[in-house]
Amino acid sequence: MATLEITIDDLGAQGDGIAHENGATIFVSGALKGEKVRIELSDSTNAVKRGELVEVLVPVRERMKPPCPHYPQCGGCRLQHMNDSAYEAFKRSELVYLFEREGLAAPHLMPTVTTATQTRRRARVAAHYGEAGLILGFNAWRSHEIVDLRSCEVMKPEITDLIDKLRAYLPHWLGQGESCDIQITALPSGMDVTLIGGPKLDVNARQNLAELAERLDVAHLSWRKWDRSPVEPVSHRAPLAVQFGETVLAFPPASFLQATDAGAEALVDFVLAAPLGEGKVLDLFCGLGLFGLSLTQAKKVHFCDLDGPAIKALAKAIQKHKTMETSLRNLMTNPFTAEECSTYDLVIFDPPRGGAKAQAEKLAKSSVPSVVAISCDPPSFVRDAKILVEGGYRLENIQPVDQFLWSTHMELAALFVK
Repeated sequence: MATLEITIDDLGAQGDGIAHENGATIFVSGALKGEKVRIELSDSTNAVKRGELVEVLVPVRERMKPPCPHYPQCGGCRLQHMNDSAYEAFKRSELVYLFEREGLAAPHLMPTVTTATQTRRRARVAAHYGEAGLILGFNAWRSHEIVDLRSCEVMKPEITDLIDKLRAYLPHWLGQGESCDIQITALPSGMDVTLIGGPKLDVNARQNLAELAERLDVAHLSWRKWDRSPVEPVSHRAPLAVQFGETVLAFPPASFLQATDAGAEALVDFVLAAPLGEGKVLDLFCGLGLFGLSLTQAKKVHFCDLDGPAIKALAKAIQKHKTMETSLRNLMTNPFTAEECSTYDLVIFDPPRGGAKAQAEKLAKSSVPSVVAISCDPPSFVRDAKILVEGGYRLENIQPVDQFLWSTHMELAALFVK
């Protein structure tokens, strides 16, 4: 590798510093705009190259000391070297840039809601049992290598404590050379833990894992072969539940939950402020029904999702409410039609990372007065927003919500009116 001294001209979408040298574009992780840095340049012959930061020769005032000892190896919190104002400005500017790239007017952005440290209530970590023992943590940036996690600035302390305790027990199930992922959700009533991958469960494995759940006081311990396969209960020692609005419902293993309490509250507040009209609400990609259930003043709410266990739990919780109904439907391949949507006063949709292109196309042709879009992926959101705007909707405002502290991810809620 060649060693170079360069000046960073800009920041990329992933927060990398960008420099230009001898006709090449160089990406440098951990460098900030305006800094002079020393790097080791990759041997790539491509016009786009990567450089490894060796030393910051001339820092800018936006630089701060990263609080986590795992930085920069851990790929989870890549922007810890930015101070608060630079970090927030970077995330907001990336959202504005996406709108400009699509030829849309810059949106009105409300002040960003940024969640506090050590408040993340769900996490997914990787585990590998190698010759050096069990390694448990997040992947390094641009790598399958696992950073052995000993502390974390973003997760709730009880999750970090559980991860530490798992090191002693997972080798009783995970064989030498084997790997798995672990999804953990911390609820007020206990821990929900799902093992993903690893060896197939036989009788002995189930007994060992049930003992693990008992020793670590895990309320729900489950296993699934891969992400989309059914969740198999191993040890359900105590019931887990969540409350949205006035409704309490059972929490199915491995269910989706907003990453932080404060983030969920900010998104709910935005939905509650949307025009409700006569009170007929359609909640699409509803999951466990966070948004629809929070609209306690609504006169009718129809919940829809493809997540069978979530819809089943929701249906059971609202069975006494004649004004609420659920349906199981693949909204990617079978979205609600414009005519179906037009019977509602407010439509809420909160799709997975890929967005809701098919549903947005139907909504654009509808006469629904108000649409609230929730998104965890700004690029797919902007694509869907353009569809709605071209269909006659006006984008009123956007509420950025930063639930994934020091990462490049951004959640948001947006109001469209027609």
